[in-house]
Amino acid sequence: MQVNNQRLYELHAELCSTMANPKRLAILESLHAGEKSVTDIAEGTGTPITTVSQHLRLLRDKHVVVTRKEGQTVFYRLRDPRMVDACHLIRSVLVDGMRAHGEMLGDLAPSKRKRKT
Repeated sequence: MQVNNQRLYELHAELCSTMANPKRLAILESLHAGEKSVTDIAEGTGTPITTVSQHLRLLRDKHVVVTRKEGQTVFYRLRDPRMVDACHLIRSVLVDGMRAHGEMLGDLAPSKRKRKT
């Protein structure tokens, strides 16, 4: 089965649009460690629960995260962990570009910087 390139570009752009939010990126990073509840994500990202819930709803609707319910608690996990790998790749391109242009990297957390090996 051959995928129409135009349709693939549209889906790619839609996914990038979904990811184009700092809070959603923080939520994805939080879920990279594994399945978590809304409360755990909110505490880990320092984001209010209501805000996290809104972002998770969108991420679920766009098939970026999947849910599992246990009693009253809903747990979220990444549908495909490669999403975070893709985000890390983009981040490393940004950091390398900043270095190349002599921009300050002091505001970036050391744990988020990727060292060249």
